[in-house]
Amino acid sequence: MANITFVLKEKEAGKATPIVCYIRYKGQRIKYYTSELIHPKHWEDRKQSKNYQRAKGSLTEAPELNRRLDEIERTVKNLYREYLNDHSNEIPTPDKFKQLLDAEFNRVTTVKREFIDFFQEIIDSSRNGTRLHPQTGKPISPNTVKTYVTALTHIQDFAEKTRRKITFESIDLDFYGDYTEYLIKTLKLATNSVGKDIQIIKMVLTEATERGLNHSLAYKGKRFTVVREKSDSIYLTEAEIKEIEELDLTNNSRLERVRDLFIIGCHTGLRYSDYSVLRPEHLQGDFIDITQVKTGDPVVIPVHSTVRRIVEKYQGQLPKPISNQKTNDYLKDVGKLASSLETAVTLEFTKGGLKVNERYQKWELLTTHTARRSFATNEYLAGTPTITIMAITGHRTERAFLRYIKLTPKEHAKLLQLHWKERAEHKKKEARRDAGQLKSI
Repeated sequence: MANITFVLKEKEAGKATPIVCYIRYKGQRIKYYTSELIHPKHWEDRKQSKNYQRAKGSLTEAPELNRRLDEIERTVKNLYREYLNDHSNEIPTPDKFKQLLDAEFNRVTTVKREFIDFFQEIIDSSRNGTRLHPQTGKPISPNTVKTYVTALTHIQDFAEKTRRKITFESIDLDFYGDYTEYLIKTLKLATNSVGKDIQIIKMVLTEATERGLNHSLAYKGKRFTVVREKSDSIYLTEAEIKEIEELDLTNNSRLERVRDLFIIGCHTGLRYSDYSVLRPEHLQGDFIDITQVKTGDPVVIPVHSTVRRIVEKYQGQLPKPISNQKTNDYLKDVGKLASSLETAVTLEFTKGGLKVNERYQKWELLTTHTARRSFATNEYLAGTPTITIMAITGHRTERAFLRYIKLTPKEHAKLLQLHWKERAEHKKKEARRDAGQLKSI
């Protein structure tokens, strides 16, 4: 509940002074000027008085003035309560609450919305579901909203440290150069993290332009680019997945549940946000039928024999999930027990503007997302049509899918070798069939 107090702007003034309303809620404080004035000699500031923070009874207009202050307090509290009800108990920012108060008390002005304020509106409307994805028409996922919040935090920190005002007009190539330098050299972000921030900024600017709030189109220039580099994420081979599946973890139920859930991910291609919430009702006979959390798209996947075996192991249920972060920690404990994951892996990436090469044991790089990437890569290597895999992983273009899967040059060569072998076998069958037809003549 919001806590309301009324104080005078100038307690020692020799004339009427404004009455200020202080609003406190959940660690936030708002100073809001009422339209009321009173001479300090008529103001009651003794806590023991029944008219505390109101006009003294000696003032002729006190009853009417105090009723107006009571009404202001009721209005503020109702407004706060209504906002919580309408936004799933998410508290309003001070700026947002001030806007609501201005509208309620008819003080709305035509103040121009600037970039930071509009960015916050994007976040708020994405959180409460009133802003939908422009391509799919579906709500924005919580994980996507988190990337918005991170990008806005970076911009606000940049503005504070460089003492520059971020407006729609100021976001030009000079801003782009200074901001990316800040992300790279000060925050030491990797190239793809820098690119993600720029991508989000361009998204916000595009939406602001469509609404007529932004008229600077510098962000559309070729040099205002979203930088990216190919990531070196790992995948597990079928043999490595099999070894993890066969680890004896009966003495550690925590690792056993994490391992079993991960194996389900390896055989479904689902994201952790999906395979961690699988329920018995999602298993419809020989198929898994679920709506993906991130995209809101339905997907149907055949139940792999290993998945069915795990479900039976848990008496028709599925392993109970824990947080993504904890699961990632425990997965490394599981991977450390698999001898095939003791191989060295070198990752190359750009961080802080410098090329970095770091060596790891393969088990150190295990995450929940490794399961999905392993599914896609192994199915591709097995010859499953790309379009079929994409129907499950949700990739919209073959180019994006091929960038997602992880194949080494040697694996590409082996895949070509496999196609040659299959082609040769096919030709032999055709030759035998033709020979048989000639004999029958």
